[in-house]
Amino acid sequence: MTIDDNIFKKYKEKAADLLNDRTKLQTLINNSVEKVKGVIESNPKLQDFVDQISLMIRMVKAQYNGEYKDFPWKSTVMIAGALIYFITPLDLIPDMIPALGLTDDAAVVYWVYKNIQEDVEKFKQWEISRQSDS
Repeated sequence: MTIDDNIFKKYKEKAADLLNDRTKLQTLINNSVEKVKGVIESNPKLQDFVDQISLMIRMVKAQYNGEYKDFPWKSTVMIAGALIYFITPLDLIPDMIPALGLTDDAAVVYWVYKNIQEDVEKFKQWEISRQSDS
């Protein structure tokens, strides 16, 4: 599956609107966390995917809690768009289809992850530095 900005455009538009509403953003975060729990319980082989989506959730939480402010707007919108795609049950391949349902979600998350790799690495370093300061 190839992802491009045209396929992902509507999710980025939804994300840009959602990022201006703290209540909707918190709902997105909560729904994402719950879905991640279900994914790992149903298929432990998806650990890499779970790690990537979990990192994205932490990135959005840290940004909007005011703990981390080094994300460009574009990266934040892409992450939120990926989370919206992830929690949407009726996307390109509906999540209810066994063995295939998360394939498109994983592709979108991977695509976003790779597109914001520099920001991901900076965030990981920030998390490490916070842990060593504790």
